[in-house]
Amino acid sequence: MGSPIRAILMLVVLAAVAAGCRDSGGSGDDVARADADADAGAEIEDAVPDGDAAEATDTGDEVEGEADGGDEAGADGDADGDADGDADGDADGSTGSTPAPPAEVVRTGTGGIVLRGVVLAPDRVLDPGEVFVGSDGNIACVAADCSATPGAGAAVLIDTHGVISPGLIDAHNHIAYNFLPEWVPDPPRLFENRYQWAADPQYEAHIEPYAAHRTTGTHYCPAAKWGELRSLVHATTTVQGESAEQACVNWGIRNADHYHNLGYDHMRDTIGSVRDITDADAAGYVASFTDPTTPTTRLAVHMCEGYASDHVLEEFDSFAGRDPRANRHAGTSLLIPPTSLLIHSMALTPAQIAEAQAAQASIAWSPSSNIALYGRTAPIADMLASGIVIALGPDWTPSGEDEMLSEMRFALAYGVTNDIAALTTERLWRMATGDGATAVGLEAYIGRLEVGRVGDIAVFGRTGPDPYGAVLDSRAADVRLVLLGGHGLYGDVTLQAATATNEYCEPFNACGTAKYICVEESPSAPSRRNETLTDIHTQLYNILEGIGYPPEEQYHRGAELLELVDCTR
Repeated sequence: MGSPIRAILMLVVLAAVAAGCRDSGGSGDDVARADADADAGAEIEDAVPDGDAAEATDTGDEVEGEADGGDEAGADGDADGDADGDADGDADGSTGSTPAPPAEVVRTGTGGIVLRGVVLAPDRVLDPGEVFVGSDGNIACVAADCSATPGAGAAVLIDTHGVISPGLIDAHNHIAYNFLPEWVPDPPRLFENRYQWAADPQYEAHIEPYAAHRTTGTHYCPAAKWGELRSLVHATTTVQGESAEQACVNWGIRNADHYHNLGYDHMRDTIGSVRDITDADAAGYVASFTDPTTPTTRLAVHMCEGYASDHVLEEFDSFAGRDPRANRHAGTSLLIPPTSLLIHSMALTPAQIAEAQAAQASIAWSPSSNIALYGRTAPIADMLASGIVIALGPDWTPSGEDEMLSEMRFALAYGVTNDIAALTTERLWRMATGDGATAVGLEAYIGRLEVGRVGDIAVFGRTGPDPYGAVLDSRAADVRLVLLGGHGLYGDVTLQAATATNEYCEPFNACGTAKYICVEESPSAPSRRNETLTDIHTQLYNILEGIGYPPEEQYHRGAELLELVDCTR
């Protein structure tokens, strides 16, 4: 999202929005910036849209990841929740918060951790407040004072002087592509739907260093791990889009698709056109929803990514069982409550939004990527008014924002530019926490600071009258601490001794702020969990450059490796 050409294109689109212009035939909101919805990435190349014989592929066994660019040691609510938070954002997505005083370790302890600061509880803001995560990794207290809770007196006590939030939840990404930089067509242009850019030779060349071997551990593992690390340093603890079930990603942050370690793997997803789901496919999905022991509770599908051509406007009705073609599950709707996670949903009509809401579906909104690729996004104002659950996801680095915090700022700026009063800082925070948990089907475990939930927590070192805005204003340098199940994976170096998950955590320079980051589990850990940050960075550089690869894979693009943190923004 940082290229000058893309920025110029964004300004052109923004001007059209301000003038009230709309492209003919589109049902999505016009967008205030040129980003993209390149979710499917190389995966779409294998998905022939609307073919009468092609079958939808369950990507649970595929290797389409997302991997945001990285930075080695030297760079840089719920659907029923209140949405009344301030929307004091500027057109650039900032809300005017300022850096908070440094965090202090008030007391060392023997088990668990108590965090003191401004606590974003599900139904209120506690200022001051405390959150106690017990030695079992679960939240044991959320209150103004947790000192009376059994075990709290023996826990580490940190006065964060910041904002304490659930870890962010990225409801849609292709994480193994996130070491690749932004793709900008030459000449710059927009598309009508995802099938068009996916077939563009320039796009294919852009992703080729990864796509050539994306199903192999040599490429997928370092790419997916780099994407997880990018998410981690930007306060994200769960991501949807890690669809390859390889042991190397049973590590780091949680993957909503596989290896979230919160019960069994409950999600299925498909990258192909939903119009290619056959009678047999649909029967398989329906059966999985009612499995007596491990039912599928979420089916994530790319829905109406685009606004014209290639039958993209027919996708919702096909998914809902109204496709007149043979062998397309006519009469069997896959909008089965509450299983549907509808990604993008750019062209849904008001009637379709109402139908999805009645079926307890969720929407994953990726505004930055949508605008980059199509110059418009989903009808978010209508969706907000409908009450449907809406989550956020930046999609991937080739077209969307690099991580969740930037995506939240982008969405806020879009709301300001388009006068969407309901798109407040608080609502965006809820999309990225409680509503995100609901969307990916893990609402019983994460997304809310409540007793009994898992201690996936992010602390932001900013202060201001709007604590939700302080979250949105944060960069990697402001992310003071990230806990996963009560264990520190990233944070200020001054908190490392009291919070780090193991002795192998490494120093990390977040744009001049000294941090620690936990990458290596141990030198002898299996399944590549013995790799350091430098190991992963070197593997990706070699892939892009061609070092150690055959002549046809000499790309000489090592300098394009996207670092974990962008210090220019």
